[in-house]
Amino acid sequence: MKLHIRFVKSLFSIKSIAQFRLLGVGSTILYVLSLTLLCIVPVLIIFLLSLLSDNKSLSNFESFGLNPDQMQNFASSLDGIFPIIVAVIYAVMYVLFSGILFSGVSILAGIAIPAAKILGRRLAYRHLWVISCYSITLPSVLITILFTLNIHVPHSFIWFWLLSFIICILAITKTPSKKNKKSGI
Repeated sequence: MKLHIRFVKSLFSIKSIAQFRLLGVGSTILYVLSLTLLCIVPVLIIFLLSLLSDNKSLSNFESFGLNPDQMQNFASSLDGIFPIIVAVIYAVMYVLFSGILFSGVSILAGIAIPAAKILGRRLAYRHLWVISCYSITLPSVLITILFTLNIHVPHSFIWFWLLSFIICILAITKTPSKKNKKSGI
């Protein structure tokens, strides 16, 4: 199944996320890397438009502890090498965000192991890891949209992982239970 179809289905279909557990780990890794790229592009565009625009401030970045005036002055002092610096910064951010997502997904899958047992589902860690990867789609898109609209949500990191956990648990409930496997249904 193509990445964009998995992306769209992960936004609204818990049942599809549960079915994705059967996909390979390699394609799931590619999916998370693509999702990270998709979510970091609007941040790059806002940053570049803010620097190029004289009357628009960098207010989106203020909530992250960055002073817009200092950023503007720094950017103007680096005329010739600015594109290279931006490319390096965003490459580092991409690797960092990808690492955070992969680490978080791995922890989320580990937390989902006892939840799957409580729900009576026989799922290997690999399946839970894949489900967790697709469970972060909606929270990632929501956080990106909120950032793009310059809406700061307090404790967004906690809300992100809480929503991801809820989606993961709902997807686990859509998988076949142990009883169905034993009885041959």
